[in-house]
Amino acid sequence: MGVKTKLGFIDINEEEIINFKKGIPGFEHLRKFSLVSRPDTEPIKWLVSLEDPDVALPVVDPWIIVEDYSLTLEEEALADLDHPQRDRVLVLAVMDLHSENITINLLAPLVINLDKAIGVQLILDNTPYTTRHPVKVGT
Repeated sequence: MGVKTKLGFIDINEEEIINFKKGIPGFEHLRKFSLVSRPDTEPIKWLVSLEDPDVALPVVDPWIIVEDYSLTLEEEALADLDHPQRDRVLVLAVMDLHSENITINLLAPLVINLDKAIGVQLILDNTPYTTRHPVKVGT
């Protein structure tokens, strides 16, 4: 199906739709997203809303930014994700590209069950991570 998004018109297959049952904080009313790769922004990908053409979140693998990044999936998160296999989970962090200094939200990663196309945004407890971890560009 063709969808108008902030990145332009894109073709999305039904199996590429990621359902965030609880939405994403700040976008609780939106549930259906797709992960879009663009060669001109790699390694940054885009989590685009399929319900609001003005919403596209820049996301990246957090281990690219912080090699020793770690998180634990608690039972509630695993249940929300329908208990995925460990190797079938994708973890992404939302970036802020609009501020003077580029930052990444390591405190609240997006976690996606790749087999069931279910996503949640976690808020990590007892962690040194912040919502505005600086990203060093060009290093």
